[in-house]
Amino acid sequence: MIYREYKPSPQLAVYVECYWSAKAEQPPFNEQESLIPDGTIELMFNFGDHYSQVIDDREKLIKGSHVIGIRKQSLFISQTSKQNFFSIRFKPGGFFPFFKIPVYKFANGFYQISELFNRELNTLEYQLYEAANNRKRVEIIEQFLLNKLSQQPEDFAFVQTCAKRLVTDSSCTVEHLADQFSSNYKTIERKFLDVIGLTPSKLRTVKRFNQAVHAMYSGNYNSLAEIAYASGYYDQSHFIRQFKKLASATPRQFLEQQLTIVKVIQPALAKRLSNSYNFS
Repeated sequence: MIYREYKPSPQLAVYVECYWSAKAEQPPFNEQESLIPDGTIELMFNFGDHYSQVIDDREKLIKGSHVIGIRKQSLFISQTSKQNFFSIRFKPGGFFPFFKIPVYKFANGFYQISELFNRELNTLEYQLYEAANNRKRVEIIEQFLLNKLSQQPEDFAFVQTCAKRLVTDSSCTVEHLADQFSSNYKTIERKFLDVIGLTPSKLRTVKRFNQAVHAMYSGNYNSLAEIAYASGYYDQSHFIRQFKKLASATPRQFLEQQLTIVKVIQPALAKRLSNSYNFS
């Protein structure tokens, strides 16, 4: 598999983590792979073969170009044929300013662009398909996004500020933020669900889970207990219990699976975690 990432322009870097492409003539993954919850949303333009979501050992075909919604737990896929993707990976909250759709409405699933958008994305899809190379595709995508970004929504800026506090300061609570911004818990939670698709507490849970995944794959720790404490869990049993809720596997089982997608996204995940989870 040939996988490449492309940086967004400075004007879009607050919203977009990267653009990426993946191409493979042969099945590039294990028979079943996991898309872990990481706070991001992907707008996927699929120019290759279809693939499937696996639910309770049954496969549901994912046709054409689509959005992979915000994930509160792992989604499982199977791809046994050719792959040719070009995708936008939005930072947490970065999808909302362009499309103004409450993000919680398309969580934990795959949604065809025809289900969410009008014909403008069909036109964009055609332009990307006809583009000479991926650099040209980046130019087309950037122009499309800049045209849609008339102004930064007030709720986006508010949620970004609150989210950065929550993920960098473990002592900060939603009650503290409510007092600081003369708001209340329900209002802040609603804005988080609209913009990011996760409640404040779930956002912290997902970030901690990603820290653990990165630590597990880094090889820098000698035991699960060390990983648990380094990632902010109370103890090893808390770590295992919470990890299984999100990954549908214990940490040991997860490592044994040696998931190709998790390996591929490790550099992006490391950068995300080192940059305060991408909240600017």
